[in-house]
Amino acid sequence: MRIDFPRLALHLRQGPSPVYLLHGDEPLQLTEAADAIRRCCRDHGFEERRIFTVLPGFDWGELAAETEALPLFASRRLLDVRVPEGKVGNDGARILGRYAEAPPSDTVLLLILENAPAAVPRAGWFRSLERLGVAVQTRVLHGREFLAWLERRARTRGLRLSGDALQLLALRTEGNLLAAAQEIDKLHVLFGAAVVDAERLARAVADSARFDVFDLVEAVLLGQVARCDRILTGLAAEGVAPAVVLWAVTRELRLLLTLLDDRRRGVSLTESCRRLRLWDRRKAQLERALQRLRAADLHRAVRLAARIDAQIKGQQDGGAWPGLRDLCLSLAGGPDRWIGMMETG
Repeated sequence: MRIDFPRLALHLRQGPSPVYLLHGDEPLQLTEAADAIRRCCRDHGFEERRIFTVLPGFDWGELAAETEALPLFASRRLLDVRVPEGKVGNDGARILGRYAEAPPSDTVLLLILENAPAAVPRAGWFRSLERLGVAVQTRVLHGREFLAWLERRARTRGLRLSGDALQLLALRTEGNLLAAAQEIDKLHVLFGAAVVDAERLARAVADSARFDVFDLVEAVLLGQVARCDRILTGLAAEGVAPAVVLWAVTRELRLLLTLLDDRRRGVSLTESCRRLRLWDRRKAQLERALQRLRAADLHRAVRLAARIDAQIKGQQDGGAWPGLRDLCLSLAGGPDRWIGMMETG
């Protein structure tokens, strides 16, 4: 069966299919489709998960051996196969064709074909697998489709955008769903459930361009304590909203915890960064942070971030900027530099 991305959520309510083929040229939809399928599998008892990343030199015999082996403790399993270049080659075509002829029981095959050539969906192995399950194609959105996606995305985040604000956001992001999703998340942090018009949106975007909180994030990851302090002082003096700073830092905390969880499951940092579409410079920064910070440090930082969030919203006494300074300098300094980290509150 072949469906488009918007129909996937409705399909998953019926439970997982034996095979999922994800392909197309829109990276955010590919990532979110794969995440939704993984959640569906977990919810239906597919507790064992094996990850394969098809890079040059990949041995397709590893996948064949896995499909022929009995699942550990007879559990349900998910075979998560990622093909960054979208091509499986002759060996892959043979192994996948054999899989389609005799699919193992209690197994879901998730095949993610990034940047797949147009000929791939017409290949024999692809059509054989498609008959067993579901093929989901993602694509870049334009015009009214993109505007409708922006409106739905904002609504799911509890954000209300006026018509002129939607038009402006579409113009600024030019069909880039990932960039648009990040802008919507930031707008929600800034304005909550308020109606955002074009003037407020333009002001928020201009602030981001002028006051780059991502310089702060870079300094935190690289362990540059003095630079963190200077940037924070500058951001506060320029009147940047504390909520935007907290949003940027907590996003990195979630990312670092995800990478640590991947490491615990035996997934290398290179594979994790490739799945998350992180470029080499980001990978180097995150690797520096992971060498310095432990899971306990990150969980402690998440608790402090929650307290700062409550202060920003007026739900708890105290100023947000001192807490942000404690949070950022402690993350930059590592375990020996945790300051002001009270566990209460």
